[in-house]
Amino acid sequence: MTLRCALSVLACVLFAASPCHAADKLVVAVNKLSAGSPLYIARAKGFFVEQNLDVSLLHSTSAQTIGLAVASGDAPIGMTALTAGIYTIAGKGGMKIVAGGYEEMPGFKGLALLFNSAVYERGKRKPSDLAGMKVGTTQTGSPQENQLVRLANKHGFNYADVTVVPLQTLPNLVSAIKGGQIDATSVPATLAVQIEASGAARIIAWMADEVPGQIGGIFANANTIAQHPDIVVRFLRAYLKAIAFYDRAFQQKGADGKPAKGDNYDEALKIIADYLEEPPAQVAAGLPYFNPEARLSVEDLREQIDAWKSIKQLDPSISLDKVLDPVFLATARTMGK
Repeated sequence: MTLRCALSVLACVLFAASPCHAADKLVVAVNKLSAGSPLYIARAKGFFVEQNLDVSLLHSTSAQTIGLAVASGDAPIGMTALTAGIYTIAGKGGMKIVAGGYEEMPGFKGLALLFNSAVYERGKRKPSDLAGMKVGTTQTGSPQENQLVRLANKHGFNYADVTVVPLQTLPNLVSAIKGGQIDATSVPATLAVQIEASGAARIIAWMADEVPGQIGGIFANANTIAQHPDIVVRFLRAYLKAIAFYDRAFQQKGADGKPAKGDNYDEALKIIADYLEEPPAQVAAGLPYFNPEARLSVEDLREQIDAWKSIKQLDPSISLDKVLDPVFLATARTMGK
């Protein structure tokens, strides 16, 4: 987007967000997981309403379905994991990645690498032992698979020596690791702790410590970007405000450097737990990290694209500049000050 277009966006936003303008209806596709927490907060706290947006959330069980919903315009905006499929849709012009979602950040518990107990008892206890194993993922092209490629690069084993077993859903992964059908998998913190407590598997490492990076993103439909750029900017303004609320509640540290409950911790936790219909303690154990600026971690995203290409899950013609449009986030930040 050119500077002239960006200035046009600013003018549109100033008009569209005015009180006399009827609220714009907006469907946003998202998984019903803690990774969508800023959206739940923005709705509950009225941050979307402040931007003159009437937002409804369309829930889906897979990143690919969300990507297709955004590309088709059924949901002009989506929030989900950065999969090979998402990069492919964006690279072909169906949508653009406009802001960051949750990240794997050292010190925060995102995905945990698990080995089943039988494998663990045979002495396999570190990521480099993945070579020769059957490793469960949700779907082909999932962030779990990208992380496996990067683990192989980091620890010096051949990715081709890993047998990847796509099992579609998290419940299927849990059943498979408990039943011994797979040797290893990676799952969100709340599930990992429960599986380890059952004695069926052991936590070997946290992916945030092994391969930190961006896992989720915000995507906007190409036609929405072209025809209603103001809606994208206003959405991002509300999103940034919700992330700031989340950051103050969950991502603060005490004088000792350890995590500490921040402002509005109980309120924020209740909003998320109520929306997910899960016990607050369970939700608190698996809250992901969100960069307070919703940054697009360019170098990490480039590394992800390279990893997908190395296993031939992404067309060689797809590059970072074809999938990203950072101007909307920069505009939303400027207007939020």
